[in-house]
Amino acid sequence: MTPKDFLASLKHITIAVIDDTGRPWAVPVTLTKYHAGTVEWFSKKDAVHSKAIAANEEVMLTAFATKESEVGEFGLYARARAKKALNMPGVARYRAEIYEAWYTDASHKKVQINIEDL
Repeated sequence: MTPKDFLASLKHITIAVIDDTGRPWAVPVTLTKYHAGTVEWFSKKDAVHSKAIAANEEVMLTAFATKESEVGEFGLYARARAKKALNMPGVARYRAEIYEAWYTDASHKKVQINIEDL
């Protein structure tokens, strides 16, 4: 399994932000698109993570699969810049472009990913 294949297989990813009180906040979202190191999802514009992205585009993305899953044990950890890609009443489509990432597999060794490989 490559990191690109893993990202392409994901239905959900966890997004971590810093909220308006300066504390960390993480939330899983349903992915609507993945392409070339970019993920997209829909969220309510008044959600904690959406307001945090409006204030600071830096986010952390995480996803993992357990050894019992179809893909086996695999984790992805990525720093990205997120923004609104499409604004609609009450909701927006958000896009996060990954600029630094790592993966782990059953060996539990953190390996940096060449972003061009995503």
